[in-house]
Amino acid sequence: MIRINQFGRSMVEIIGVLAVIGVLSAGGLAGYGKAMHKYRVQKSISFISDAIIEYQIFTKRAVSDYPADTTKMAQSAKDYGLLSACQPQPSLIAGNEYQTCRFPLGEVYSRFFVTEKADGTYHTYMLYATLLKSPKQSCIDFLNVKWSKIVPAKLWRKGKLWVTSDINSQVLYSSTVNKLDMQSSANICNAICGNGSAYCAIIFDFTYIKH
Repeated sequence: MIRINQFGRSMVEIIGVLAVIGVLSAGGLAGYGKAMHKYRVQKSISFISDAIIEYQIFTKRAVSDYPADTTKMAQSAKDYGLLSACQPQPSLIAGNEYQTCRFPLGEVYSRFFVTEKADGTYHTYMLYATLLKSPKQSCIDFLNVKWSKIVPAKLWRKGKLWVTSDINSQVLYSSTVNKLDMQSSANICNAICGNGSAYCAIIFDFTYIKH
């Protein structure tokens, strides 16, 4: 007589258990991915916030010369006390000759322009945060903080924040424009950072005048 092992498991039951494990694993990976994205966004916001504070301090210093706008600008900016957390490296974007600083959502680089005008010397500092990881969603999440409050009011007098890509550009915030509400910024990120754009960057553009 054939004995049947009453404690065994049928193939159907085993497949069912494996399916449940697979679903739980997939859910865990999705949750981990969301948590990591949130972490990258927060770290990137902190990186840019610190860079803006360093720039504000820089504008108060009595300096006689300024970083030259060259492809080695990242190192020059660091030497002048800007982007102190930066470890200059070649850009990951094809065709970009500028040194960049890595940050969790991609890379950062800056440019500095000095222009002489009748009413004084204009100093323009542009901080580029190029989003390389999920650019459209990163753009939306990165802008979902009160940058109008984080950035000192003095810098906004002749400053602006804009989003750019190889497709288009749009100013989100300045002394005359305010599109930093969640819906407006999301629409702009979708329009500029989506549709197969090769790159997407958020730019903080500040100018101060020395008379």
